[in-house]
Amino acid sequence: MKRRILLVEDQTVVREGLRQLIESDADMEVVGEAAAVAEAVALAARLRPDVVLLDLKLADGSGLDAARQILQGSDPPAVLVLSTYADAALVRSALAMGASGYIPKTASFAEIASAVRTAAQGGVVIHPSLAGKLAGRGEETLREEEIAMLRMLAEGASYAEIGNRLYLSERTVRRHMNLLFDKMGVQNRTQAVAEAMRRGLLN
Repeated sequence: MKRRILLVEDQTVVREGLRQLIESDADMEVVGEAAAVAEAVALAARLRPDVVLLDLKLADGSGLDAARQILQGSDPPAVLVLSTYADAALVRSALAMGASGYIPKTASFAEIASAVRTAAQGGVVIHPSLAGKLAGRGEETLREEEIAMLRMLAEGASYAEIGNRLYLSERTVRRHMNLLFDKMGVQNRTQAVAEAMRRGLLN
């Protein structure tokens, strides 16, 4: 089954180029295109793509506004930011609101395609060129919701069970967990629980 992608980019030539590159990949198809926040939010709700490939500079506002509204929807798609801006604060803001990754427009198509696949599977992608700017993220203070998820993990709850308790889809929980693991500097749920115990978060 092809991964269904919504392109959100205000520059027509860039959007058309991305569409051609994406559709040259047998595993992907572009199901819609938008150049503005309102249009992107409406299309995401109507088309229900697997991944929204999102620029931050749109015709009527910030891509972060679009991301926030899309991710607040019911069973939202993965949102992957593709931007010329590589400011650490923007990357952190995008990830904090639930984006599945941040890729600079200088990335190769192979890197973009790989990021789309990872995001579609519930993973979180940070381009290597941005990793240095986000050094120390593992020491960030965790939010109450993240600590609550860790406690459920420690109880042996599945992602589906966590979703039921928090009124979230399993895919959304998986996305949050991958981001949480990244923040904690761990690779899986077992390591996350061990690290949470070390930090005294499960007391």
